[in-house]
Amino acid sequence: MLENIRLALRGIITHKMRSFLTMLGVIIGIASIIGIVSIVQGTNARLEKSLIGSGNNVVTVALSQDGSQADPSSIPISIPVVSDEKLEKIRGLSGVVSASTFRQREVWNAPVYHGNYSLSSGKVIGAGENLFDTLQYKVVKGRDFTEDEIKNGGKVTILDMKTVEALFDDDPIGQVIEIKSEPFVVVGIVKDMNAEEQDYETIDEYYNASYSGGSVYIPENTWPIILQYDEPQSVAIHVAQTSRMVFIGRRAARILNSGIETDAVSYASLSSEDSENNMKTLTDSIQLMLIGIASLSLLVGGIGVMNIMLVSVTERTAEIGLKKALGAKYRTIMYQFLTESAVLTSMGGIIGVILGIIMARIIAYAANLDFGISVPWIIISVVFSVLIGVIFGGWPALRAAKLNPIDALRRE
Repeated sequence: MLENIRLALRGIITHKMRSFLTMLGVIIGIASIIGIVSIVQGTNARLEKSLIGSGNNVVTVALSQDGSQADPSSIPISIPVVSDEKLEKIRGLSGVVSASTFRQREVWNAPVYHGNYSLSSGKVIGAGENLFDTLQYKVVKGRDFTEDEIKNGGKVTILDMKTVEALFDDDPIGQVIEIKSEPFVVVGIVKDMNAEEQDYETIDEYYNASYSGGSVYIPENTWPIILQYDEPQSVAIHVAQTSRMVFIGRRAARILNSGIETDAVSYASLSSEDSENNMKTLTDSIQLMLIGIASLSLLVGGIGVMNIMLVSVTERTAEIGLKKALGAKYRTIMYQFLTESAVLTSMGGIIGVILGIIMARIIAYAANLDFGISVPWIIISVVFSVLIGVIFGGWPALRAAKLNPIDALRRE
């Protein structure tokens, strides 16, 4: 085998231009496949990064109506709050790190004031037990809600940094804000621990994040004080693996929907992963279609390899005859030509992989796209290029192996 490889390399070096032109179809085909896969891999990586919020794998399960989150004013009063039993079932699902209930309204439903300042946009959130841990938020100043405040209610609040910047010029801890004309004492400031890691791909993403408004948190059981009734809850679920977010979101929705008798609304996962997965499915389909098109050049390359190997057999007829006359076996001749063909196409495959990666990087840079290297596809491409050499070099090798030594020597 090593001797066959050595002879094949010597033949390629001896006929450099002919060998390069023979490999060209394989090089173009493999380079196209690697380039396509690299761009698609980078796109999928960006989608996944967008989905998990730079590390925050949180699924929200909330009451849904006609495919979107239900308007609180349209929710039937027969919908019960989330029971401790259902919440414990969700926490017990495989892959769930933590789960917590919460209620949420936009600030126009529950206006927030401090002196002459008001919060122009954002959310008022009734926080259940362990909500901050579930969302991977950290109280950076002051304190968290106490267990008594969570269970029995308390007119205290925790603010995020955007709300602090909107309402205060000084330290907010211990000061009073009004939520729908009810006084609440500020006891803490909370921060999203993943916010510092957020990368903004465009200026629009930056401005959307900047103007998304602040969040004001109160104990969940204090909710009736500002809205006069105990409206249904949503559930936030921290999932260990991004790949299980859809599955766990659907399982949790089924648990929450058990016992609900109305068809008007139902719990559903509001995670963006469904749309992200649909987009990944689309990009994967496009990838397969483009790979199929690129593979046509591999077919052309394979035909070129077959052609040049037939020429090689014709040129080396006397050599083949001499080897057979000296006792070379059928399989020895066949393996020699198959090895030459496989070495030729494998070199084309390796060159194609390198050119494909370079091409993908250039395209990604020029078009502001993400780039990702897929090691499995690199291995598959090189192996496939070897198979092309074996398949398309099979007939020339068989023809060489079947030559009659007397006829071969006579032809010379």
